[in-house]
Amino acid sequence: MTIADVAARAGVSKTAVSFVFNGRRGLSEATTESILRAARDLKWRPDAGARALSLDRPYRVGLVIRRPAADMESGLFEFLDGLGTRLAAGAASMIVRFVSSAEGESEAYAELAGRSQVDIVLLTDLRMSDDRLGSLLRLGLPFVVADRPSAVAADRAGVLQALLHLNGLGHRHVAMIVRDGLFRSDSRAVAFERHARALRLTVSVHPVPDSPLDAAIAVTDRLVRLTEPPTAVVYETSLLAAAALRVAGSANLNVPSDVSVLSLQDDAVARHANPPLTAVRWDHRAWGRVCGSRLLARLAGQAPESAALPRPSLIARESTSRPCSLTRKVFR
Repeated sequence: MTIADVAARAGVSKTAVSFVFNGRRGLSEATTESILRAARDLKWRPDAGARALSLDRPYRVGLVIRRPAADMESGLFEFLDGLGTRLAAGAASMIVRFVSSAEGESEAYAELAGRSQVDIVLLTDLRMSDDRLGSLLRLGLPFVVADRPSAVAADRAGVLQALLHLNGLGHRHVAMIVRDGLFRSDSRAVAFERHARALRLTVSVHPVPDSPLDAAIAVTDRLVRLTEPPTAVVYETSLLAAAALRVAGSANLNVPSDVSVLSLQDDAVARHANPPLTAVRWDHRAWGRVCGSRLLARLAGQAPESAALPRPSLIARESTSRPCSLTRKVFR
């Protein structure tokens, strides 16, 4: 009998069996008991002289990314570059699957676990109500969550820099458009409102759903047509901000003299927009490397070291300026 036989009988991956017999945490009690029962039934014990339940191959990390094709910003690929570089340095590899629906996401995880294609998965884009956590526990697939406190702290610092920039220009009424239902988006929105209160700004937050570009365009159009519209709008991603520039143009508004636009993400889209977007730049590659280190530590049965991400910086460009002192154009 082998580790593969135990994994097959328990309906889990070989790595899950390895985790149980090496005393590592992360699996549900039900999964752990199922593995132990399978081992007892098969009268199987690990070979203490071998490598900890060797998988006869380098460790593999799985990553399933569920996003609309139009929402694949360059920051994601910088993150993947940092992640892959760190894993390669630790003699591990990764399998990345791109899906567009919740059903496709569930199928991808089940396939990764059922065929023992990966030993651990990295969860990104953590949702406020996330069914993936329970699903992975039931599948017996260990995981690490990417949206750790270090990333959240960097996000909040970036939001503060954005508001300080706009406040310094004289803006007193600022709106924010973020993606709906995501843990980090919610954290950014909370930081936005908290810092705005400290600066005595009038603000509003507008979450947009799974098709964020179309929704952001609709919300922006509604905002600029208010009797007292915001003088600046902060967008969570450069793609959302770039889409908003089209709305301003169609409403005969000038950016930045009629409305300032700021992105919480700096990338090629922000740099090459017309006008170029003022944006918050932070190190996606460093975040990927931190996640890679956490995964390698987990696979080795070690507690990951805490790591702070580089502080984000604000890059001022042509999309923000002092609010226009003239009467704002109003469209009904």
